[in-house]
Amino acid sequence: MTEYPSQQRRALKFRAKRTFFRFLRPCLVCTFLLIALSLIAQLFSVVSGGTFFYTIMDIRQFPMATGIWKADANAMTNLLALMDLGRLGDLGGVVFSVRYDDVGQVLVLPVAWRQVVNVVIVQGIVLLITAPLSYGVLSQYRGFLEGQVRPSRAIFGWYTDLRLTAKALAVQVVLTVWRLMATLLCLLPGVFCAVAGTIVPSGEIMLLLSGPVLLLGVLAGYYLYMVLLPARYVLARDPDTSIRQAFSRGMELLAGRRLAYFKLNLSFLPWHVVAMFFYSVPNLFVIPYVEMSNFLFLDPPPEPEVL
Repeated sequence: MTEYPSQQRRALKFRAKRTFFRFLRPCLVCTFLLIALSLIAQLFSVVSGGTFFYTIMDIRQFPMATGIWKADANAMTNLLALMDLGRLGDLGGVVFSVRYDDVGQVLVLPVAWRQVVNVVIVQGIVLLITAPLSYGVLSQYRGFLEGQVRPSRAIFGWYTDLRLTAKALAVQVVLTVWRLMATLLCLLPGVFCAVAGTIVPSGEIMLLLSGPVLLLGVLAGYYLYMVLLPARYVLARDPDTSIRQAFSRGMELLAGRRLAYFKLNLSFLPWHVVAMFFYSVPNLFVIPYVEMSNFLFLDPPPEPEVL
């Protein structure tokens, strides 16, 4: 495995920050557009029932054991009504429940069949809205690293050119599905420990293990996601490349450096935590900082001459 010294990682992150401040105004403008559209898309997703919700209920109100249960239309409608989504329960579905007798509560995750269809449709619309802009902004970040300030209208070129729109959407669909599958697969051991701890006698040890195992599962899923992530940077840099070439070229760029790439992106975790606590305002800096660092790790352009 090729070594990637921490000094090089610090150097590329320093260059990313320097580029951000050098092109501060255009960088803030395109990042603000991306954040604003993403927040609107998230609001649309929540209001439209484009996501799944869980709830924690009192055992006396919802006396169910740990398990997976089939729910008819009436039961599912009543359960989803607690989340203002009763309209999606008319076809029934399944309910996942984890009972915690020691605290007198049960975790309930209802999955209605109509809700599944609704989630797919809504998330498809969200991707169609956000993916082209995200690639337009990525292209701008690449331009900043090359010492160029491209016209602001270039950000929206991924909407006006349907060929580019289709590529952006296709790559994001693949990445989204891959991340979901990788995460769910890696979380299974932790979920098993959490569920088993509520069923087997003296399951305290299993419950204690579930936390660390779930954390390891999240990290493992993120590592697997990193394998395909470079495709988006390849496509943003060269929009003429095909979807297949974007993924193959991205994996070539990571050859022997997957762990180093994982460490790089993991190093931004404190910044993401800060952004969560301050209503995404720090993302005006965090997003370009992270994205330009990724570009510099995968395929750094030459240092532009500063006159």
